[in-house]
Order: sequence, then structure tokens, then C-alpha cells
Amino acid sequence: MKSLTLLSLSIASGLLSSPALLAAEDIDNGYEDYTINRTIADLTAEEKQIANRIIFGCYLGCHRPAKEEVPETLSPKIEGFDPQYFFDQWVDMDNERHSGIASQMKEIVYANSPRDMANTAIVLSTRTMKYNPMDHVLESEAFQRGKEKYDQSCKMCHGDQGASTQAAYPPLKGQMPTYLFEQMNSYRDGKRINRNAPMMVPFAKMYSEDDYKDIIAYVTGQEVKLIERREFITGIGMPAPEGFKLPDTGQIQQFTDIPNEDSDNPQNPLSYTISKSGKVTLDNNTKLMWERDASRIWMTAVEGQQYCDNLELDGYTDWRFPLMKELQSIADMGNFRPAIDMDAFLNMPRQNSGIWTFPVSDHPDHAWHIGFPDAHIMGQHTASTKLVRCVRADNGAAYHNMSYVDNADGTVTEQVTNRMWQQKIDYTRRNWEDSLQYCNNLELAGYDDWRLPNIKEAVSIVNYNKTSPSIDEEFFPDTPVKYFFWTSTSDVAGPTLHVRPLGLRKKDQSPEQLDLRNTTDNEAWAQGYMIGSGLGMQKDTEFYSRCVRTP
Repeated sequence: MKSLTLLSLSIASGLLSSPALLAAEDIDNGYEDYTINRTIADLTAEEKQIANRIIFGCYLGCHRPAKEEVPETLSPKIEGFDPQYFFDQWVDMDNERHSGIASQMKEIVYANSPRDMANTAIVLSTRTMKYNPMDHVLESEAFQRGKEKYDQSCKMCHGDQGASTQAAYPPLKGQMPTYLFEQMNSYRDGKRINRNAPMMVPFAKMYSEDDYKDIIAYVTGQEVKLIERREFITGIGMPAPEGFKLPDTGQIQQFTDIPNEDSDNPQNPLSYTISKSGKVTLDNNTKLMWERDASRIWMTAVEGQQYCDNLELDGYTDWRFPLMKELQSIADMGNFRPAIDMDAFLNMPRQNSGIWTFPVSDHPDHAWHIGFPDAHIMGQHTASTKLVRCVRADNGAAYHNMSYVDNADGTVTEQVTNRMWQQKIDYTRRNWEDSLQYCNNLELAGYDDWRLPNIKEAVSIVNYNKTSPSIDEEFFPDTPVKYFFWTSTSDVAGPTLHVRPLGLRKKDQSPEQLDLRNTTDNEAWAQGYMIGSGLGMQKDTEFYSRCVRTP
């Protein structure tokens, strides 16, 4: 009996020491209380694949680790951080981290599950931040001054020349110089307050901006490069085009059996007329005239403005940058790569196809762009390069400013687009299908034909001249800036946008191919009202709903 007991204990001891049973596991109490315990060795092949896909999207967008760097960028390099530090900063983009362009990262918190975010942080932690110093900086007096100041104040926490080995302190060696400069200013001015930020405040206040530049020269080997800020088109005061109609999204696919998804409500189908010269496209709905062929070279925002100012087509010389709602109005959400009518609009790359649009976003160095692989809305540093497609309208008109009437019955009528809106939401977050059903069941102000708005309708009530919230509070009070609002428009490209094979354009698909109810496509478009960005999100994510009807 005794030997049997010893045998049992021996077996039990062996099982408990088994790597499979002792493998570290994360503690998941939701994304705001998530503890990473795993390492790269604990990730499955599938988890690594998903993480690398997320990282690819980051690189493709703003965080590319190329040797040909853009020192003006406010987007940091993302390699080499401790996984928990990286994860926590990511989460804080949705909460108290508002410095720089943190708001542009807000949607990423919702786009991925906490575990996928953790996996991404773990994979990135195994990569080394690239250090690409410039010879003239290494030989400069600024570099030497920076070393003295850094060694006195920063080395204890951030390691030799910023090569941190402590989990709580991020690596600085090789980081983007203007990003670091921006963060130091944010610590000093009380704009960055999340996590351990208070620890940095005394140092930020102790040094001058010239001192910042010296220290940054030492840890990055590059110079801070601030751009010249200038005024771009704001749209303020510009009247709506006469005869304007809000175009449909172009989505004709079916994704659910629940009524009133986007394709169930055609009103103003996309419609264009090409000029005799073939150089100009008239939008028959908005009455806007577009340069048919996008610029064939990539330009900074300043270069793009000059390009439109100097453009002459079909006898018109009053071409300008498009405003956000105008550019989004020509998106075709029934296609992807590119999400636009390729007959009406030429020279649209299928992959990297961002086009400048304005006004500036929530940072003076950032304007907007629409990425036409899928027509997502994001900010972009004005020193970056994008394609340009100029626009014009008679009488200096623009699709930008709305005309609201408070009906004093819980509804608001918008007269430019001819839509009636639910004024106050119920502050309940639902998944996509439940949001469709909520609006279908809504009875408000004597009407029962409410529905979830499509993405173009949701964008129409954004006020791109203000932030937090980017909506007119007089008519839509207490609109949340945390979380997004669902739209009825599904994302036909989905999360594999950049890697999935291209199929037929929608016009060439059969009815069976347009029926996507039984596919694994599980994303829809969500619109935010913190700054006005909009992206595809997983349909099981819970967001707010604001219903609309057409009078």
C-alpha cells in the first residue's frame, strides 16, 4: 500500500512538472485588466499568424520599419517593448492617453480581442527596434550634449543610449525623433497622463525643448524635424451644392436575414457622367465634379494643395482638395481593392491607395485620408505622401456643413441629406445584428420606420471641424466618444483585406455570389465620434446605435 502511494505521488509529481501543465497562461479580465504571462514559446502557430497579420496592417499603415524613415512622423516604431507595457499603452489609447495622435489608435482596441492584442505584443517584443543613425548627427555637438544630459537623467531607467532592459521603461534607441519630441512636450504640458507618466513630468519640465532635441539626437541618431504648419481648406461656411442628394454606399451584397441591412435600402444609386474630354467625372447625386484620374505621383499635403491650385481641366481652374464627406461620398462599399467605381475614377491602385482629404484632424500636423482598399477613414501626417484627387463645385459649394432642425420630439431633421435622426441614444451597446433589430423595433415621435444608418449616413453627421465629440452637441447632446456606433454597412473585404485573393467586381458577380449570409465574413463598418474615424469591426463587438429614417 505504501509503495502504491509513493508510486501515485511520483506520477502526480511528474504530471505537475510537465511543461504542458505548467505552461504560463494570461489572466484575462477584459482588455482593461489583462495580464500577460505567456512568452513567444507559448504561442501557437495560428496565434503567431494572426499576430503577424495585425502587425502587417500596422506596418502598412503608419508604423513601417523601413530604413528610409520619415523623421517628421508622430507614429512610433513598435518593436522591442515589453509585452505588458506595450499592451497597456495600447489599451490606454481608448482611455486616458490623449497625447499626440493617440486617438487614431482608438479603434484598434475594438478591432482585436484582448488575447490577439497580447499575442501581437508578444511577437513584437521579440523584434529589435531598428537604429538608423545619420552620420552628421553622430558627429554633432548636439549628440555629445545629449549624451551628457541623458546619462545624468535617463540612463538609470532607460538603459545605455536608450537600449532599455527594464520592462517598465520603453526602449528609446532608434525611436522616431519627432514622436519622442512630441511626447516630451505632452508630459510637460500635462497632456500625457496615463500609467507612469507622472514620473516623467519633472524631467520634462526640467529641460528645454532644445535639451529634448539634444537627448533625442543621442538616442535616435537623428534630428527632430518639425514641419511648417499652414492653413488648409476647412470647409467652414461653404454652402451645400444645389440639388445635392446623398449617394448610396454601393453595397448590394446580403449578409443577414435581419431586415434593413444596407443593401435593403437603395435610395440614390451611385451615378456618374464622364465629360467629353474624359478627364472629369460628375457625380450626378452630389453635383460635385471630380478629377477623373488621380495624381500619378504621391505628394505631401502641401504639394497636393499646390497641385490642385494649379490644376486646369475642361476649362475650370477652381479645383481644390476634397473635404472628408465629399471624398467618402464616392466610395463604393460593395467593392474592395479598390472600393471605388473603376470606370468613373481612373488610376486607383488596388493596394496602397490613400487619398488626401481635409480639414485637419485632431492634431495640427495631421490631416485625413481615405484608404481606398476598403474606404477606411484615418488621420495621416501631412509630411507623409498620398495620392491626390481634386474636386470642384459651382458657386464655391461643398458637401461639408449640415443644416439641422430640432423637432422638439426627440428627433432631429438634417436638411442637406434629408434624413431624420434619433436625437438621444439609449446608451446600450449591442452587437451588429442586435443593433439592426433595435432600430427596426424603435418607435419614436410617431414613426416606426427607423433603421440603422449606413456608413455614409453615419459620416454625414460628423463635424470634422471639432473633436471630442466630433458632432454638433446642440442637436446630439451627450454623444459618447468612447466606443463606436454601428452602421448597417458590412465590410466586404473583412480582416484579410490586404492578403485575400481578389474576386470579381460586384457588377460581374452572380446573385449566388452576392449572397454572403453563410460565409465567414464577419465585419461591418463602425463610425466614431471622438474625431470622426470609421473602420470595419467584428460584428460581435458591442457598440452604440443611433437610428435614422428617410422622411
